[in-house]
Amino acid sequence: MITYDPKRWLYVLLSFPRSPVFRPLFLDVVLAGLYAAAVVWAEKRYPQIAVPLGPAILSLLGIILGLLLVFRTNTAYDRWWEGRRLWGQLVNVSRALARQLDALLARDASQAQRRERYATLLTRYPAALATHLRGTAGERHEPNELTTALVHEVHADIAAGRLPREAIVSLTPLLSAFDDICGACERIRKTPIPFSYSSYIKQFILLFALLIPFALARDFAYGTVIAEMFIFFSTMGIELLANEVEEPFGTDRNDLPLEDIGATIARDVRALLPS
Repeated sequence: MITYDPKRWLYVLLSFPRSPVFRPLFLDVVLAGLYAAAVVWAEKRYPQIAVPLGPAILSLLGIILGLLLVFRTNTAYDRWWEGRRLWGQLVNVSRALARQLDALLARDASQAQRRERYATLLTRYPAALATHLRGTAGERHEPNELTTALVHEVHADIAAGRLPREAIVSLTPLLSAFDDICGACERIRKTPIPFSYSSYIKQFILLFALLIPFALARDFAYGTVIAEMFIFFSTMGIELLANEVEEPFGTDRNDLPLEDIGATIARDVRALLPS
């Protein structure tokens, strides 16, 4: 995830050549400008075949396109923000479980191994969940294995008398929360934006860009080239932004910082549950 200071607006503005939107679109914007120049030249060179359109058609289509892009970006950002909320919940649940175990397990040498075991399982979980969500873990479901191990350890400690029997009441909701978080993240990961919707927006943007020179050439001449490049950059750029954030658990520059969140969990768990 790209970190920055929002108050340094000039730095953010001048960093556009390094942005994940400007670079992929640079060649496409140039091609759009060349296309617009070719259309203007053709309409001036052969006025008898000029397409009888005006800027009004762009206003009508622009309203429809604007509504589609707003819905597209809102949907994508909602997925990104829900993913961030779930990983924030993972931080809180890990802290709460570590705090409960610290209060229930004696702080002496006899329980040091048990404390270390719980701390190890809790610190491994974020990395396992990130790997699972990125599809790089194969068929193994390590988050489930770690949650199962935590449950078994708690029940074994209760049976051995290392934890009081009533501890199951306070610990069960926290242990179940790991399944809830994992399941919600999997829902986001395995339910992409419907293909027909995403495809239609891209087609609409392309057709809109192809129409612009024919609608503006008569009134703006070669100024149409600048208009074409700017409109294509703004509309396709919004679509690229939505693509960038709609899958929040990947490794793109604007995806969630799962490694940093995992490091926060590991640090806090070790502090709350010393061995």
